[in-house]
Amino acid sequence: MVVYLAQDVAWMLVLGVMQCLHVRLWHDQLRAGQVATGLLFGVVCVLGMTEPYLPLPGIAVDGGSVVMGILGLFGGVLPSVVALAVVGSYHVWLGSPHIVPVLAVLLGSVGLGLLYRFAVTRGRVRTDVPSLLVFGLVLQLCRIGFLALSPIAGHELLSISAALILVFTPATLLLAMVLQEGQRRDALDMALRESESRFRTLIKDIPGVSVQAYAPDGTTRYWNKASERLYGFTAEEAIGRNLRDLIIPSPMREGVRQAMEHMFATREAIPAGELVLQHKDGSRVPVFSSHAFVQAPGRPPEMFCVDIDLSARYRAEAELSIAATAFEAQEGVLVTDPEQRILRVNRAFTQSLGYSDAEALGKTLSLLKSERDTDVYFSAIQRALRRTGKWAGEIWSRRKNGEVFPQWVNINAVYDVAGEVSYFVATLSDITLRKAAEDQIRQLAFFDPLTELPNRRLLMDRLQRALTSSERNKRTGALLFIDLDNFKTLNDTRGHDQGDQLLRQAAKRLSGCIRDCDTVARLGGDEFLVVLENLDGNLAVAAADVRAVGEKIVAALNQPYELGDFDFNSTASVGVALYSGLSLSMDELLKQADLAMYQAKAAGRNGLRFFDPAMQAVVNARAALEADLRLAIAQQHFELHYQPQVDEEGRVIGAEALLRWPHPVRGMVSPASFIPLAEDTGHILPLGHWVLETACKQLVVWAQQPQLEGLMLAVNVSARQFREANFVDGVLALLAATGANPQRLKLELTESMLIDNLEEMVGKMTALQARGIGLSLDDFGTGYSSLSYLKRLPLDQLKIDQSFVRDVLTDPSDAAIARTVVALAHNLGLGVMAEGVETLEQKEFLAQCGCHAYQGFLFSRALPAAQFAEFVQNSAAK
Repeated sequence: MVVYLAQDVAWMLVLGVMQCLHVRLWHDQLRAGQVATGLLFGVVCVLGMTEPYLPLPGIAVDGGSVVMGILGLFGGVLPSVVALAVVGSYHVWLGSPHIVPVLAVLLGSVGLGLLYRFAVTRGRVRTDVPSLLVFGLVLQLCRIGFLALSPIAGHELLSISAALILVFTPATLLLAMVLQEGQRRDALDMALRESESRFRTLIKDIPGVSVQAYAPDGTTRYWNKASERLYGFTAEEAIGRNLRDLIIPSPMREGVRQAMEHMFATREAIPAGELVLQHKDGSRVPVFSSHAFVQAPGRPPEMFCVDIDLSARYRAEAELSIAATAFEAQEGVLVTDPEQRILRVNRAFTQSLGYSDAEALGKTLSLLKSERDTDVYFSAIQRALRRTGKWAGEIWSRRKNGEVFPQWVNINAVYDVAGEVSYFVATLSDITLRKAAEDQIRQLAFFDPLTELPNRRLLMDRLQRALTSSERNKRTGALLFIDLDNFKTLNDTRGHDQGDQLLRQAAKRLSGCIRDCDTVARLGGDEFLVVLENLDGNLAVAAADVRAVGEKIVAALNQPYELGDFDFNSTASVGVALYSGLSLSMDELLKQADLAMYQAKAAGRNGLRFFDPAMQAVVNARAALEADLRLAIAQQHFELHYQPQVDEEGRVIGAEALLRWPHPVRGMVSPASFIPLAEDTGHILPLGHWVLETACKQLVVWAQQPQLEGLMLAVNVSARQFREANFVDGVLALLAATGANPQRLKLELTESMLIDNLEEMVGKMTALQARGIGLSLDDFGTGYSSLSYLKRLPLDQLKIDQSFVRDVLTDPSDAAIARTVVALAHNLGLGVMAEGVETLEQKEFLAQCGCHAYQGFLFSRALPAAQFAEFVQNSAAK
């Protein structure tokens, strides 16, 4: 009997081992695993019954109760049902007559196991050694109870019972412990698998950390998504390739190989640190790299690398470095909080304003304010900052020592991620020198340096405003043309110094004869103009008031002049022209006043004359000239002549196209006569188009001649012409139609055309320059010269007006203007050319100033095209 029972115990141990091994195959298929467990336990039961201990025929004693009880405890309902089905099927197949008692024993054992399982899940009992021994004893007692129901002798029953209790009770504990250990190992293995899966999922998708794994030879084994973004290689591209060929720059590869060999040999991790590795596109990738030696049981060792991208930090450090450098620039910089309390200032600020850091910190932007800027002005600045977060403009600041000076201030808000203002940053530029330069140019351009009166340029501006005001207010005014009698005699006999003294005194006397709203100006020489504004709307009343002022002027200028050690008596001739609104142009008004002045001279000097209606003949002559001009344009009676432009060596470098009008009756009509008329009447537009077209055709002819193909041809463009909306398209169309080279065409513009709508003018100039057309500012200094607009113009050249060149050797103001224009051109990177050069002395003076391009009668007058070509050839042959 003992041998049979020991055999059953052996089967139980085999069952336990097999269950531990096969259960690992069914981790992902729970139901299939339970069915397989039931089959396994049922088969073992069957095998154990093949040679049972038979104390009586039909009564078998085996370990089936232990197997089925343990199955109920550790397997549950489904495996138990499957096992019972296998055992029942086996007995049916055998045709056993005792199938019912056998199944009853097995079913009872399963029931006890399931009850035990239920109690364990509810926490009422445990599966420790004493509990399992009790369970095994209960199973055998139940088995003995079933045996007691059979016809077996008492002593046999006692012997079998003792054997069952002594063998199967500890066998139950042994089988349960084997299965428990299997379950424990399986659970541990499952936990490890889940942990590894969670770890790989985590490192695969974690966005900010690049993780890779490498074999000892550097072969890539793992490459997460962050590595794809950081280095540019996809996982498919990276896995299988060597680390050193992927992301290690050439100079580092040998060092990386040695470090990995040492790590795998000693299992000591490579020290973490900052590295600059390589992107797929060859760019640099700064990272903080950590390394770990990993060897899972049964797997080859690997090196895991964890890299953190430092690109953002490097960029931030670079930006901070740039910001720190910019903060210490030559311009003053200050930073404020949202309430505009100063948080930080740079060295340039403290040097410029005189305040130390401690004195400036905590103050508001009002620290910059002086009495010259009103509270209203500063309130407007605050409104702009609140509305747009930025403001730029000019303010007058006060230094700590009380000195007031102009600054250009640029304030910008800095916003946080929520869109709220976190700081204001202001840059401050001392513009004292710039304003002084502008004032100097303005003084030279608009005021006579001898008398400090407005010059012709400023006078014309004020006269235009007076005419416009007269039109608007329906008031009248007058223009007085004043010429000092016999002034030339004083210059010839006493010299220019005495003449200058007289002119200064005359200017003061004139200024004392007029109101603050009127203007007195010096045209040049001994000629002065006076503009009287806001006179009575009745012409007769206004004329009487003008006569009173004119006689006062004549009387004042008739007084003796103290010129050093002698007195000089001089008189004046005054011509008056009345105006009312815009009925007369400025040129017509000047002509009327000029004619009236000559009438005064003709009448014996030292007197006053109004413009006589008999002088209307001049107006009639102008009307006749306009009719002839209209006919000449229609029949193209005009010619282009070309005045050479030369360099310092006398080489011809270009020409200016000058319009000539050979009239069949009048002869050669001066451009000074018909160009202003064309401007006034609008005929300048078709005339200008003809000039441009003819110039382009001439460029095409020159392009066929080696000595002429490199010349620039300058063409004057009128203000009215340039303001046409389609001017740029028209010029480009002419170039395309004629085939002329745009790089050989230069357009000469005047300052006056750039005052109105500067942005539009700059846009047109930029469009022309982009196609290679040169741009020159003609008559520079005679208009509204200002650095504020000049620096914005896309120019190639400044041209010194002939009015300055003419007296450059005799008039200090003209000489100063010439020097200033040349210096300004050089500073702006522009070319400079002087026109109206008539003497060698003028050329030498200009050359000393730095001007090396000239145009004027010293070299040649304007020539017809054929003669110009001969001139160029003769010049080249010299």
